[in-house]
Amino acid sequence: MSIILVGVSSCDTRFKAEAVLSQYVADLNRSQFLSVSSPTIVMPDSLPSSRHRQQNLTQFDIGLLDFLSLQQCDVGIVAGRKNSILGKVMPDSQRFLYELDIIRAIESCDIKNESLSEELHKIAQQKRLELPMAFGNALFNGAESEVFFSLSNGFLPLNYSTSEQQELLDSLNRLVVVGENLANLPVIDPSIFEGDLKILMDSEYAGRLLYSLARISSYLDLVASEVSLLDGNICGAPMIYLKQQFEAHYVKVIQPYIGRINSGAYQVLPLLNKLFELGEPLSRDMQTFSQQFSLKEASSEWQRYQFVSQYHAKQWSALFAKCSISIGGKS
Repeated sequence: MSIILVGVSSCDTRFKAEAVLSQYVADLNRSQFLSVSSPTIVMPDSLPSSRHRQQNLTQFDIGLLDFLSLQQCDVGIVAGRKNSILGKVMPDSQRFLYELDIIRAIESCDIKNESLSEELHKIAQQKRLELPMAFGNALFNGAESEVFFSLSNGFLPLNYSTSEQQELLDSLNRLVVVGENLANLPVIDPSIFEGDLKILMDSEYAGRLLYSLARISSYLDLVASEVSLLDGNICGAPMIYLKQQFEAHYVKVIQPYIGRINSGAYQVLPLLNKLFELGEPLSRDMQTFSQQFSLKEASSEWQRYQFVSQYHAKQWSALFAKCSISIGGKS
């Protein structure tokens, strides 16, 4: 966890939601009965560095490529990647596609020498066992994942709509299909696979969602804690003012925004969590990071956000009940 101070620029669209939340607190604080503290907030864990999220795979064996070529095995594009392998510049996404190709090449090669054939198939078997890790590296260790999970991109837009995420959902679904079929050595179009990773990157969704959940939770928790301290003595004119602010800021703006976030997250998070699962075993740091998106783990950022949203609503409802006030109506 890290603590940050957020400065909001009126012209920075990434933080318009911050301005809305901040104004909600500021207007509530105009009441002499409330004093919501300044939101210096603990943020969620950021994406681990590359060396703390990459899983180590069996080292490349250049001799194996040379041997398969001499045996006239169908190595195809695999042998063409030899220079990249030697230079150790192969991105993780390409390494994953290479692993699929080399396994197919070994398993389809008719080698007469029985002991040699057995040894090669042991190599293929080991590579099969490592395919989920290679898949996880491709998804979570590239430049695309750094942008997709970045917390520096700010909030999801205030006017965010699920209609804007269809392309993201399509990409996530295609990646899930790949991950679920690793045992079948799926034949993957590299341009589509790389294109799907780019769609994830361009969406910036996961980092924006995590940032939004954390900031909304922190603001609502601060407000709810203060509201919980109020008693029936506030009923009357002071309560009318607070009701007006609650309706103007929360009911009309923040609550609909939360609803749009929830609608989108309920579509994306099951797929994202499935990809985390298909990429296991993840590194320890990556596993800790991924759990923040869990729909089930009690300690996840999503569950904290759900709990705080309900806590905030319950505290206001209890206060309105004390003063016999109904939202949208008169006391």
